[in-house]
Amino acid sequence: MVIDIELTLNRWGFGKIAKNKFQFIFLRFSFWKIPHKYSISFEINWKTKEEQDSNLK
Repeated sequence: MVIDIELTLNRWGFGKIAKNKFQFIFLRFSFWKIPHKYSISFEINWKTKEEQDSNLK
């Protein structure tokens, strides 16, 4: 099983956000069932002010 832990600096929430993803405040946990592969990864993600403004257009 592969586990991804993501620190989201400007996306907050609580609960299941996809079939294999769960968010707890600013942490997102993803679980992937990949045969014969085992890993834990950690990511830090954020959006800049310019990216947020361009997404609104």
